[in-house]
Amino acid sequence: MSIERAFDRVLRAMAKLSRAQILGVALVGVVLVGVPDYLAGAEISLSLFYLGPVAVATWYAGRTTGALIAFLSTLAALAGDVSAGHAILRPGIMAWDGFLHLGFMLVVVYLLDRLRAHARIEQELARTDELTGIFNRRAFLEHLQYRLDLAAREKNPVALAYIDLDDFKEVNDRGGHEEGDRILKLVASALTQSIRRTDVVARLGGDEFGMLIVGADQTGAESLLAKVRASLLEALAREESAVTCSIGCVAFRTPPATCDVALRAADGLMYEVKSRGKNAVAFEVFGARAMPPVSLT
Repeated sequence: MSIERAFDRVLRAMAKLSRAQILGVALVGVVLVGVPDYLAGAEISLSLFYLGPVAVATWYAGRTTGALIAFLSTLAALAGDVSAGHAILRPGIMAWDGFLHLGFMLVVVYLLDRLRAHARIEQELARTDELTGIFNRRAFLEHLQYRLDLAAREKNPVALAYIDLDDFKEVNDRGGHEEGDRILKLVASALTQSIRRTDVVARLGGDEFGMLIVGADQTGAESLLAKVRASLLEALAREESAVTCSIGCVAFRTPPATCDVALRAADGLMYEVKSRGKNAVAFEVFGARAMPPVSLT
């Protein structure tokens, strides 16, 4: 294993820890630096190495935890000064050193906290569809893969719906791209308001949307999609739009290994609906023979 891969694994493991666990890791880091710093006395200063636990605490647990570790690292550094005799010989200098140490660490905490916030914003933007504000294809595939892996381990049902807008090209041809964008935003809003908290909806590209239905078998998916589709068609009708939707929904009793396989199954089922007249829903249990499209109008 390369050093880069090993480091990446460590970072992933750290990201999974709770705030309390991160605090514990940072405290261990302070001790690991503080003990040698105390023993080294005046000969060697290890103050710079306190940056490690302070940075870990701030990045993974937030600025409050980072500030706490910064304060504790200052006490540990002052203990090192005591071991060197500074408390007796130069108490004023020792106090000044402690002030500088704490101030420097708090500046680091502030900068890391702002960098972390900026990184999160950038990450969210990279996972969000710019037009509709819902998840994009990349984010949806991440959620889908996670849920498939979880369903495989815990034997929980999960369903995937692939939604394509019928005759959407005519909207762009007649009303231009601005009208098409308005319809896409309307569809995204209707889908978002119709799903449960545990479900995920995303724009997969163009006029295609995906819906991840968590904890639902075919019967549960049919019931939810009936409500979603009714809400979607009602929203489109209010705008006097002739657009309808074709939906392919696959329920996974035994989830496939990859999200690509799952997405292709739902996509293929959706195209069967298209080929049989559009504006309908087809359901299938993964690995079983596909059922004919079922209209919910």
